[in-house]
Amino acid sequence: MPITLSDCIYRVRSRINEPAYPTFPDSTPGNPPARFYTDTELTAWINDGLRDISRRAEDLHTYDTTIHIPAYGENPHAPPPAYRLPEDIIRINRVEFEVFGDSSQRYPLEASSQTYMDNIWNIDQLSTMTYPSYWVTRGYPGGTGRNEFVIQMFPNPAQPGHLNLFYYRLPTRVHDPVADPSMYEAPLDLIEGWDDLIVDYCQMQAFIKQQNPLWQQIQSLYEQKMVNIVDQTRRFNDQPQYFNYDGMLMPWATDTWGGW
Repeated sequence: MPITLSDCIYRVRSRINEPAYPTFPDSTPGNPPARFYTDTELTAWINDGLRDISRRAEDLHTYDTTIHIPAYGENPHAPPPAYRLPEDIIRINRVEFEVFGDSSQRYPLEASSQTYMDNIWNIDQLSTMTYPSYWVTRGYPGGTGRNEFVIQMFPNPAQPGHLNLFYYRLPTRVHDPVADPSMYEAPLDLIEGWDDLIVDYCQMQAFIKQQNPLWQQIQSLYEQKMVNIVDQTRRFNDQPQYFNYDGMLMPWATDTWGGW
């Protein structure tokens, strides 16, 4: 199971020769106090390290079904409909439109851009069909007002449904455990088996603060492990990717409405 904030702080303090345990109230009497680094500071570094790993490795691949799409009725007096995206997105991997009440109808949508879509929607972004085929985004994660992070589909679906959104996300922040001691037991948002990366990151930050030149050795070790996590978590299997041609076809693949 993922390590807790308490476990991580203990391991970081061991690396940087800090004698103190995490500051559980009344749980470690007789232990000497921290000399240089508070639990608040170490927690900030842990959060920074978790974010650095997730941004570079894109290891936290998640799935969201909360964006509900109503049936669209064309209204030339309103802008094309767009739907708010989760704020923890790093990059979107895949989008599907699933028809309401029918999980057998999942339509994969093609990622695009506004400039390319000019060749598709021309001047009319309000066109409607049974289900959409493309998606584009506007704004950015965390944006508000005109910068709000939204997804727009085309053509607009004439039937209700929801989006199956596959994306790489940011880790959940751990709050200051000095202000809220319950945070000591919070699990870190990291793939199992890679928690040593966080310890390396915090040790590097501590040595940088000390102006200790050994930080460069820790950084080199950290970067080597970053290469490994990028390589090994991109796909959770070791099988080669290839096309397999066999004689089995679904019935709809040879019909008269768009199959072979």
